[in-house]
Amino acid sequence: MVENIRIGVFVCDCGSNIAGVVNVPDVVDYARGLDHVVLADEGRWSCSVDYLSKMQDLIKEHQINRVVVASCTPRTHEPLFKRTVKEAGVNPYLLEFVSIREQVSWVHMQEPEIATEKAKDLVKMGVAKAALLEEGQEIRLPVKTDCLIIGGGMAGMSAALNVADQGFNAVLVEKEPQLGGIMNQLCFISHDHYKSPAAILVESKAAQVHAHPNVTVYTDTHLETVEGYIGNYRVTLKPNGDGSSGNIDVSTVVVATGMQELEPEGQFLYGDDPRVVTQLQLDRMLRDKAVQDVKSVVIINCVNSKNETRGCCSIGCHTSVKNAIALKTLHKNASVQILYRDLSMVKEEGDALEKAKKIGIKFLRFPDDRYPVVATENKNLIVQVFDLLIGKEFKLPADLVVLTTAFKGDETVEHIKGLLKVSSNADGFFQESHVKLGPLEFPADGISLCGCAKAPMTFKESCEAGTGAAMKVSIPMKRGYVEAEGIVADIDLANCNQCSICWKRCPYSAIKVDAEKNPEVIKALCKGCGLCAADCPKECISIVHYSDEQVMAQVEAALEDDPDRKIIGFVCHWCALGGVDMAGVSRLQYPSNARLIRVMCSARVSIKMMQHAFDLGAAGVLVAGCEFPTCHYITGNYAAEKRIKRTKSKLAKAGYDPERLWNIWCSAADGPKFAGTMREMVKELNLK
Repeated sequence: MVENIRIGVFVCDCGSNIAGVVNVPDVVDYARGLDHVVLADEGRWSCSVDYLSKMQDLIKEHQINRVVVASCTPRTHEPLFKRTVKEAGVNPYLLEFVSIREQVSWVHMQEPEIATEKAKDLVKMGVAKAALLEEGQEIRLPVKTDCLIIGGGMAGMSAALNVADQGFNAVLVEKEPQLGGIMNQLCFISHDHYKSPAAILVESKAAQVHAHPNVTVYTDTHLETVEGYIGNYRVTLKPNGDGSSGNIDVSTVVVATGMQELEPEGQFLYGDDPRVVTQLQLDRMLRDKAVQDVKSVVIINCVNSKNETRGCCSIGCHTSVKNAIALKTLHKNASVQILYRDLSMVKEEGDALEKAKKIGIKFLRFPDDRYPVVATENKNLIVQVFDLLIGKEFKLPADLVVLTTAFKGDETVEHIKGLLKVSSNADGFFQESHVKLGPLEFPADGISLCGCAKAPMTFKESCEAGTGAAMKVSIPMKRGYVEAEGIVADIDLANCNQCSICWKRCPYSAIKVDAEKNPEVIKALCKGCGLCAADCPKECISIVHYSDEQVMAQVEAALEDDPDRKIIGFVCHWCALGGVDMAGVSRLQYPSNARLIRVMCSARVSIKMMQHAFDLGAAGVLVAGCEFPTCHYITGNYAAEKRIKRTKSKLAKAGYDPERLWNIWCSAADGPKFAGTMREMVKELNLK
């Protein structure tokens, strides 16, 4: 560790985005007076090529060995500045990033003086942490050219072919006896049904897969175990039914496990009357030519979707119009009616509505809070619906009622999730790292996802996603190595009592015990969530860049002045900080009392950290993490929730009001939730 700490502080104007509210020269002057700061400089556009070059020159000229950048959100620009300081000769882990745009200027636009004082506090917190930073190192792992694709639907087959076409080896594993996935149940894939028979498309794609010399196919097979990490996965495959297990070694993984219908049990007479079916069941009927006697069909859209439980299923409108056209084409005299709340059609299907109306399909729009009712009268099906546009109630006779219902992830999701240590949402769809920053990626390196394993998709979207996922995993295979993040756990065995908490609770099984029962971190597996460090009773575990001392220093710096007016917020880097950023982007104004400290996961926040803030006089403490059931570290938010409950009990025993400790779980898009929480906290804590 360098004894002579020389910190450089670079404060960005961001044009008028920051300087239009914050008095940046005042912040720069303040920074010059902080301990260990040898240079503070103002940049109009700090991320510009010209200023980055200037920054490198200043770092070298002033022999700076720690850097604090005060600008926008680290979620978008931190990698750029890490590269910049590295090129200037400073270890990138000696950079601390401070957000004074999303957390200050954009959310306190009407209070320039208060915003400036908050910016000073955040810079002081950044400097306090920077003084304690230690060098880190990315972990370079070799990556070979074998890729496992889990799922043999259209997305999986597209991924396998793309991987194979690049000269890599693709191992495609499908749990069913044949390739094709959900497409095997469809009749047509679009309203131009004569041009798009599903069976022909599946047959053609499957033939390409089987014929490709770089693709190995295992059907009627499931994954039994997966061990290892990128570049070094050991996978055990087992045939369904009888058969012995076999092992394969792969370097990367693509998840393409598909989806299944969420059957609407107990609704609209589904399950009680065989004449009430789902769209997927109708597709099978069309495929098997089992609709010859149908003369009147009523389709009800948005069943179990676009409600308080889940959003739009994305493909329901497309599917209902597609199948309605198929029915009407087969039976020109049949009555086909679609009952909808609103219609969301992808651009390529824009002419489908016109075609549907032209051939006589009727559309009735019902209110969001007044769904159709399906009943029987004299053993005949009747659908009662209120047409919102006409303002009249109708009773529609039906030989067949078709429910356009929502979807959920495949039944194998829980098993696969456990094997790969990745996350899924409440509906069993796998969760990508970030919709913009990490599309089709999991937080775990070397694993990507695609197709309906991620969300309901059309045929075209699934194929494109498969190609995208293949390109993601091809990057490290082409390069031959990957550099894993150096934010990992370190264990000091001097005080370790071998309690086993760390290795038992690690979400990634990244801690093993040796013959003497001493824990050891497998750094290639560790993701730096910090759960182990926060739980360690002997405080033997440190997280690179997020050590106890570094986080505590930020707390102390924030509360040095007027602590009784301040809220310390521990915010996870992923969803919660995304919510903070979204509040800023949306210019949502909220009180300026919060001083936020970024951690990689809410599970990193220890009882000691929370209580330390109260010991120093904080008005309140907030822990913010990913919305349940998702977490970028699998179980991190669950661990944090349990710890917060324990902390409240300890606070009460220490004489503090436990109601001053708050926690929220929000998505990266939920800026209003974060801003609302800030307003509510300030109100409940009687702060000004």
